[in-house]
Amino acid sequence: MANAPTLQDLEDAVDELGEQAGYGKDTQVKFLMQMIQGGYHNLLDLNHNKHGAERDDATVMTERYVKKQQGTSMFDAKAPNQRKAISCTRTGIKLGSWPKGGNGEPIANVNKFISRWVKLRKTHGKLNDAANSLLAFARAQLKLDRLIDEADFDAFMFKPTVEDLTAEEIIENTVKKLDKLIDGSASHGTAQCNTAHIQQARHHMRQELADIAKAKSPAPGQPVKV
Repeated sequence: MANAPTLQDLEDAVDELGEQAGYGKDTQVKFLMQMIQGGYHNLLDLNHNKHGAERDDATVMTERYVKKQQGTSMFDAKAPNQRKAISCTRTGIKLGSWPKGGNGEPIANVNKFISRWVKLRKTHGKLNDAANSLLAFARAQLKLDRLIDEADFDAFMFKPTVEDLTAEEIIENTVKKLDKLIDGSASHGTAQCNTAHIQQARHHMRQELADIAKAKSPAPGQPVKV
């Protein structure tokens, strides 16, 4: 059995993946795999203030990766895009430390999942990218007391089929998304924008929905169509 990685091994791997990402390579899923490994081997955890106020391992590792990727010394952990990235990193760490799968798990099942994704990529063009597929799998796994069966892997990999929507349905869906953006619950609580422009956009869309509903209503004295 291979020796367990050290924290230094993990940091070196994150640095390398960040640098490769800076050259245009898609290394996000490999980074997530490192976070899962780190959680599994107890190198990383979810201690909220481990590295100072509101600086956990997920924040530190995301910062390390992004700085190497962008070749910069600047990192704003409270910026919406970085908050989302940190949340994804945290999901990887949490999955790695998931205790309910038995010896060698969930690492073995994660490896099977990625192998299945690689196999499907050769024959299917409508797959989600590997990182988003893995994140969907991870979030589902964390809600269960058992390992996700291999027969269910594909459900996390394919892009959902969206039926054609009416203009009214599109506007309704957009209003719901703006509601979440305004109250801060969008993107698992990682995205918020409550500016006057956003609120005005929501107001105008709600007005449009009211106008659509009014147009559907029969005029006074007119029979209702059935």
